[in-house]
Amino acid sequence: MTKLLVVIGATGTQGGSVVHLFSSLPEWTVRGLTRTTASAKAQALAAKGVQMVEADLNEPSSLDAAFAGATAIFSTTNFWESFFNPTTASKLKEGQTINEYCYEIELQQGKNIADAAAKVGGLERFVTSTLVDATKESAGKYKWVYHFDSKARTVDYIHETHPQLASKMSCVYVGSYMDQWKENLHMRKAEDGSIHLIVLAGTVQAPMPQIDTARDLGNIVHAALQAPPGKKIVGSASSLSRDEQFKVFCKFHGLKYGGCDEVTLEQFEGFLRIPGFGREIGEMMLLWSEFGYTGSVEDVVLPGELGVPCPLTSWEEYLKLEDWSKVLEKIR
Repeated sequence: MTKLLVVIGATGTQGGSVVHLFSSLPEWTVRGLTRTTASAKAQALAAKGVQMVEADLNEPSSLDAAFAGATAIFSTTNFWESFFNPTTASKLKEGQTINEYCYEIELQQGKNIADAAAKVGGLERFVTSTLVDATKESAGKYKWVYHFDSKARTVDYIHETHPQLASKMSCVYVGSYMDQWKENLHMRKAEDGSIHLIVLAGTVQAPMPQIDTARDLGNIVHAALQAPPGKKIVGSASSLSRDEQFKVFCKFHGLKYGGCDEVTLEQFEGFLRIPGFGREIGEMMLLWSEFGYTGSVEDVVLPGELGVPCPLTSWEEYLKLEDWSKVLEKIR
């Protein structure tokens, strides 16, 4: 008899990776949750045998049926979905920032998931994608990393409100996405032909866990389910600094390495012109640099320390696997 894995956000980057891996395993049946089963991505997954079910994380009642019969649940929430939704601005309270609003939405979604999961009879495992509490770790120094705080406080809620669910839980602290190098980083070409990376001051040399999310998160979740519950796993294949990554990037593409140009937080916000975005990402990077990616969280392990196979993609391998033509066009 196969086991049932319910995957939240099945058509997204994180959930999609989990669905891709587990749908290839004969011992598992996969049920993917999505806002609409009419989307092209949902229909493509259904064609591959994935049970696609409509569910709304903002509507707790929709989760009860979606979770029914689950052996395991993979949970993830998406702060940025509300952040980049053009209708969100009209929903803000007077004086409320979009970051604060998205924090409240994501935290409530996490609570809704936990409340529904706690009611599932026969549930054996609960794996959640999470991050550290930035405000707590920095003693209030970095209060704008809302997408970290909301996830961390969901985990706190589970421990406080649903201790039985907490006993079945494993947490994956998903690393920085390698694919941001294809879209969100700023490089410039100097007069001498060297390539420079624009980096927030104070973050150049800090080690940063990196993950090829689409290819590797499914493997990490699979390893988490083979290991005992209670694990706190850094979702990462490597932990290089921005400067180290950039050197490898330049060498791979035959570019002249020019180093990193450091900018202030205010200047960094200027590069990311969407209100609230630059501050959120900037303080996130400063948090990593000063307090570490998982902060003071105890007993954190790497995927390779779980004692089960967990193939992952290194930064060098990722460079070989991806098409970099659009990135190179901008700097050559």
